Parts: sequence; C-alpha cells; structure tokens
Amino acid sequence: MRTLLFMTLCLLSLAKAREDETAAYEPTKFFNTQILPILENRCFECHSKKEEIDGGLNLDSRAGWEIGGDHGPAVRPHDLKRSPLIHAIRDHDSDSAMPPDEKLPAIEIALLETWVLLGAPDPRTEPVADAKGK
Repeated sequence: MRTLLFMTLCLLSLAKAREDETAAYEPTKFFNTQILPILENRCFECHSKKEEIDGGLNLDSRAGWEIGGDHGPAVRPHDLKRSPLIHAIRDHDSDSAMPPDEKLPAIEIALLETWVLLGAPDPRTEPVADAKGK
C-alpha cells in the first residue's frame, strides 16, 4: 500500500512538473513582456502612427509589420535571413541600420531574433486598414 501511495505521489509530481514546463512559454505573455517594450522604447518614435511613420513602416500593430513599409513586410515569421527588421538591428554599419543613432543592446537583439524564430507571435488585432494610419 505504501509503495502504491509513493508511486502515485511521484506520478502526480511528475505530471505537475510537466504541466509547469508546458505553461512556461506563453506567446502573448512573451510578446507583451519582452518584445512590445523594445518596440515601444526603441522603434515607436519613428515607426508608430502615434508619432510618425518613417519608411512607411508602422510597428505599433501586427498588421503594420506584416504589411511592412516601403520595402515590404518587416518580419518573416520563423525566418531570420528574410526578416528586414532583423537585418536592420544586426548590421549597424549599413544605411538601413535601426535604430539609426545607436545599436540595440545584444539582449534586445537576441529577444527580437527569438521572437521571429518563434513565429513572431503578436496578439495585437488592429485591422489591416488601420496599419499605416489610414
């Protein structure tokens, strides 16, 4: 009987541990706590309809980066090589470097890269028609 009780408790604790591991990554929480603050603090000054929209790129909505700016979509989910946003934040010696004044800290670059690799989860649901301030 003791052995059965012990095994049951072990199985319950393993199930709880797996449940906690599964719940560790929540796309909406990751975006809202890690990505949105970077966009707000580093990008919205030039890429938000609340301020101004340089290069036609509006980053204050999901539809904004999906449609993109003058050169197409800013992010290609799961694809770092084809995501212009990633190129702009990585290569600070080019004319298209962002932000233009100083390179982002390595941790912020890594978070944005992770976001793209995870499929660029973005819970914002603003309609596409409003993405470029229309």
